[in-house]
This record gives sequence, C-alpha cells and structure tokens, in this order.
Amino acid sequence: WDAYQAAYEETIRETATLVGMALPSPALCADDEQQGLKLHPAVVAADWAQVKELLIELADHNFEPNELTLKRGVPYMLRLKNTGSTAHDMVGGTFFGRDVIALRMVNSRVGRVTADDISSIYIRPKNDTELWFVPLKTGVFSFVCSIPGHKESGMEGQVRIVD
Repeated sequence: WDAYQAAYEETIRETATLVGMALPSPALCADDEQQGLKLHPAVVAADWAQVKELLIELADHNFEPNELTLKRGVPYMLRLKNTGSTAHDMVGGTFFGRDVIALRMVNSRVGRVTADDISSIYIRPKNDTELWFVPLKTGVFSFVCSIPGHKESGMEGQVRIVD
C-alpha cells in the first residue's frame, strides 16, 4: 500500500506541476499548432465552435450522472466538478484509451495541459476541471474514482460512444 500511495502522490505532484503552468485559454487549435504541438487529426478537424458541453459532478461517493452517451467524431468539453468534501479522481479505466478518445486538452482555472493521453484527472474539493476531446471508437467504456474506498462505495460509471 505504501508503494502505491507514494506512486500516486508523485503522479499528483507531477500533474499539479503541469497544470500549474500558465498556458493560454482554450481558444483555437491553430494556437496549439503554432506552438509546435502535434494534435490528433480528429482534434484538428473538429469544429470547436460546435463543442457539446457536459457536466459530471463528483459528489461524495458517486458520479452524477454516472452514465453518458456520446457521439463518435463530435467535439466535447466534459466539466468534472467536485461538489464533495474530499478529493476525487476520474480514472479512465477503458475510457481514456488512445484509441477511444482524441484528447485536445485538460483545462482548469490554474492552467491547461495538452497531451496525447491521460490516465486520470485529480480534482480537489470545490474545484472543477474540463476535459476537451473527440470520441473515436464506438462501444461502452468505464471510469472510476481510484481513491481508496470510493469505487467500492459506488463511484464508478460508463460512457457509451455511438455513431
């Protein structure tokens, strides 16, 4: 358990360092390309002016809603809002797979991270984070909160991606 906890805390510190970088707000993909970032073709081709906004609240021991249905090829901004009294995370399970979604960025009030993929998003109480992405693959994909005891208390869900 100690090794798991130490590795988890190190991942959180690294993520916090990345998120803490003062990066520009989520404007256009052209800005990202001008900065030399390589974006997935689905992210570049998406019409971000037509982004669909969704919300999942991370309450104490549940995601609300805990099921989403998304359309393949459509750009989404998923706001993860921690309304609980403790920290939570959203671990992608199968949902954060590189072949499942094309990630544009993770955005919060302290900054933005642009990456090819992520494995989890950690959110402190009363904070929120945006996940900008395009679904690539149809199917049913899972996510959970990996904080000890949270999944066992019901903090898990699924995303259905359809054509």
